[in-house]
Amino acid sequence: MLEQEQLFKSAKMDAHQAVDAFVAKHGEPMYCGFASVTIKPARGGFVDYLKRHGLGGTKSYGGGGYRLSWYDIMENHPYRHTQSMDLREEGCQAFADRLTASGLTAWMESRAD
Repeated sequence: MLEQEQLFKSAKMDAHQAVDAFVAKHGEPMYCGFASVTIKPARGGFVDYLKRHGLGGTKSYGGGGYRLSWYDIMENHPYRHTQSMDLREEGCQAFADRLTASGLTAWMESRAD
């Protein structure tokens, strides 16, 4: 379990750093939208860890998988409640990249508001 917890914390830190770097360079663009991370398949040690901690949920659309929201990823970050799609995409992409580098199949999804 400790390995899964460390992966979550590392991916979350990557997301926070990506958002901070983006804001430092571009500010907070106000094109509103949503972003999340999808993990597929919706099983395995990491998904079990997320479920045990009340993070994310199973997707019933778009081919299934396990969806982790921006709010789960950006907990305790000053931009957690931003509506900026750019910031959400940056953070979720960094999170998904860490998971992918760890051998999981994960990607960022977004849509405009």
